[in-house]
This record gives sequence, C-alpha cells and structure tokens, in this order.
Amino acid sequence: MSERPPFDPVRACFFLVAGVIAVHCLVVLAGATLCVVEWSSMPLVDGKRCDPSSRLGDLLAGALAAALAFAGGFNRPKPPS
Repeated sequence: MSERPPFDPVRACFFLVAGVIAVHCLVVLAGATLCVVEWSSMPLVDGKRCDPSSRLGDLLAGALAAALAFAGGFNRPKPPS
C-alpha cells in the first residue's frame, strides 16, 4: 500500500494565491481583448479610447504587485538557528 505524503498547508496556500492571481490576470486580459474587438469594429470618433481611465492597466499592475510581494515572502533569508 503506497502512503500519501502529508498535507502541506503552505503548498496549498501557494497554489491558492497563485490561482487567484492567474484568474485575476485572465479577467484583465479578457477585458482588454473584448475592448480591442469592440473598438476595432467601430471607427474612432472624437479620439475616444477603449479604456480612458486605464482601469485595465491598473488591475494588471495590481496583479503584478501582488505576485511580486508573494514571491518576495519566499525569498527572504532564514534567521540563523
């Protein structure tokens, strides 16, 4: 009978946060894609932009900041024993 390794909550938390960040990025990229598709079918009138307040860029920057902060927590040096 093969034994399963014990449940590792740190690894599970890593995959949970990584999954949330990945879904966040997919939603932002889907929004950008829909925006491009919608505006490519319409002529540009009066210099309108797809995302005038750059919300999609802010959301993507937030996901990048969360990923970097999350990765930084794993790369800090361990205290001496």
